[in-house]
Amino acid sequence: MISPKVSVIVPNYNHSAYLCQRIDSILQQSYTDYELILLDDCSTDVSREVLAAYQHMPQVTQVIFNEKNSGSTFKQWERGIQLAKGEYIWIAESDDMADTDFLKETVEQLDRNKAATIVFTGSQMIDENGKQLPKDWDHFSPGMNKVATYDGDEYLKRKMLWGNSVYNASMVLFRKACYYKVPADYCNYRYCGDWLFWIGVCRQGQVISINRKLNYFRQHLNKVSPKAVKEGLYFKEGNDIMVRMVDYLNLGSYQRMVVSGRIWKRVLRFKKENEELGSEYINTLKKGLLRKRHLSIAIYTIDKWFNFSDLQR
Repeated sequence: MISPKVSVIVPNYNHSAYLCQRIDSILQQSYTDYELILLDDCSTDVSREVLAAYQHMPQVTQVIFNEKNSGSTFKQWERGIQLAKGEYIWIAESDDMADTDFLKETVEQLDRNKAATIVFTGSQMIDENGKQLPKDWDHFSPGMNKVATYDGDEYLKRKMLWGNSVYNASMVLFRKACYYKVPADYCNYRYCGDWLFWIGVCRQGQVISINRKLNYFRQHLNKVSPKAVKEGLYFKEGNDIMVRMVDYLNLGSYQRMVVSGRIWKRVLRFKKENEELGSEYINTLKKGLLRKRHLSIAIYTIDKWFNFSDLQR
């Protein structure tokens, strides 16, 4: 049996309200050389019934219902990737949707550029009813090229050091072969595992950005992001990844001080919002890269104006 070019993985947990739109937007793709793997992490809504209705579709090769909740979206990613037979992987989050040409456009780019490990598109924000929202995280300008290609390390330095610019898995297609060199502990992160995962993929080759909105990123009350910010995970896990990036990029001493200052500013801002968690976390930072709190904050503040570090966006 010939393996499909693309493995599409839908990891679901309690998104029954959006599943039909999600899966239908995959089945309606203009590019058809793919398999569809449906995973459910022990949902408590009617997701199982929705997924079961698709299990006899010819594109669906696996429908797996966990008997026990894994507790991690990233463990579901891992399970899906291990099952995947395709050369390319699309993790199509269960509450999002896609333009009909998403796979056509992204597959074309990876086929054309063998040095590239990952390609992603822009995302149109939508609400729980599928209505377009004015929020725009891409900020494409009219004069931009349709496609931009970056060296992996340069992309990490310019776009991934301060935050995860690959902000939605559904907008990404990547080479499965890269998965085996991604940091194995990405699954240990509750919120920022995707940031570490994409860093691992980007480090292995070139990065392609398609400057068109071919993905629909749904915003709703049950998303993980607001809960993670409230619990401080965005700061705790994100700061840890920023520290790891210092070593990945082999930054110099001045650049390290700039990163340290950025982390301290983030943490102190969080402390104003949550005194107890903020104070607790600050006590864990006074070592290594983050020892010189006041000096690093001063250096970071100056560097925001002059960018001596060549790290500011």
